Amino acid sequence: MSFHWGNYVDVDPVGKVIPDEVSEYRALLTTAYSTYPQYRRYLMVRSDEVFPDLYGLSYDNYIDLATLNDENPDPLTETYPWTAMYNMIFYANTVIEGVMEARADVTTDSREQLLAEAYCLRAFVHFDLINLYAKWYDPATAATDKAVPLSLKIDIGQSFIPTTVEKVYEQVFADLQEAEKYMQVEQQTGAYLYRFSKKALKAFQARVYLYHQDWKQAQETAESLLAACPLEDLTTTEAQPWTYTSKEAILALETVSSTVMKEDMYVLDNISGKFNQIKEGDKYVDARLGNYLVDKYGTWYCNKGGNKNEKVTFRSAELWLIAAEAAAHREGQLPAAKEYLLTLLQKRLAESYYNERKAEIETMNQEQLLADIMEERARELVCEGHRWFDLRRTTRPEVIKNYMDADWNSLTVTIRQDDPKYIIPYPKEAIQNNPELNN
Repeated sequence: MSFHWGNYVDVDPVGKVIPDEVSEYRALLTTAYSTYPQYRRYLMVRSDEVFPDLYGLSYDNYIDLATLNDENPDPLTETYPWTAMYNMIFYANTVIEGVMEARADVTTDSREQLLAEAYCLRAFVHFDLINLYAKWYDPATAATDKAVPLSLKIDIGQSFIPTTVEKVYEQVFADLQEAEKYMQVEQQTGAYLYRFSKKALKAFQARVYLYHQDWKQAQETAESLLAACPLEDLTTTEAQPWTYTSKEAILALETVSSTVMKEDMYVLDNISGKFNQIKEGDKYVDARLGNYLVDKYGTWYCNKGGNKNEKVTFRSAELWLIAAEAAAHREGQLPAAKEYLLTLLQKRLAESYYNERKAEIETMNQEQLLADIMEERARELVCEGHRWFDLRRTTRPEVIKNYMDADWNSLTVTIRQDDPKYIIPYPKEAIQNNPELNN
């Protein structure tokens, strides 16, 4: 049976229209998790991380993403998500509105846990939507900056009118506070790492506080998790921290990269050049080279994606970096920020290079350290879907991409400082189906 939600989102839930047992609500929530759009790879291409190989099989699907041709893209171009995101919110709203009245037919799940996960999912999707289609958070203008429609109830007659950036953040915070009241599972494990838990909720809160520039809350929330955020030691192992089987895994909802990213996209010099490419023996002094990125005939390619276990949404390294960045913004917290950053680097760099970096970092002032942390985010979280959002929420720098077209013409695409293209326009089909988006 089909639902028609509003005038621009179609949802086709599996099973009963109105579940009445806990197990049925779990099935509904599992459907919601499984329909999360795997779009962050598109942002890797939009940013300064990777570029389509002219001879790659996916060139026509991605070249207009790489050149930020939002106005008239090739029909083959991959599209940023909209309807799929609101479909997920529909599922979450269905659980929120009905699960507490459901009959408890299983002992392995609870109404409260499902309610908490639904609140987390609704917050997660709204948060993603504003980072795709709204201006970055600016405290001076957030109360009036146009964002996206909030969807908080199941009502086919409601109007979906864009609200403001601040209003969306307020709702995200409110949903996460509700989730805290009901969340019961400390940490999901194994095949269930795609589900929210107390630990994943805290990690999400830390990220939201960081984007919202609530430095104190971001630091304290991240710090509350660090003791439970072990780091893979890449200097002694070939571990892959971006997999759900890694000890760094906190939430593994997203397949952020793919075989296409590994085989049909080369890493731009702006990113590969951030890594120290010196070797000691047969290993790079930055152990992430040869692991996160691989050199193929003199060109760097992303080594993340393509395998079923390569799923990551939140992992330990991000929490150490959030703690470092947030602390660096706060008066008197520079020593703590340096400590958090160095804790991560000790697990990533050969001893000689680590000592060199440690000496540099210990002499940095606030401005230098913040810049260094952003460079470290670019290295550590490469090809995991963070880079575009990091560029947006910080300095929105000029980005220049040089490339060759099919006729071997040398071309350049430039994203200017504070370019309007740092905000992705609403999808055209969304506007056609919902004219309220123009209001």
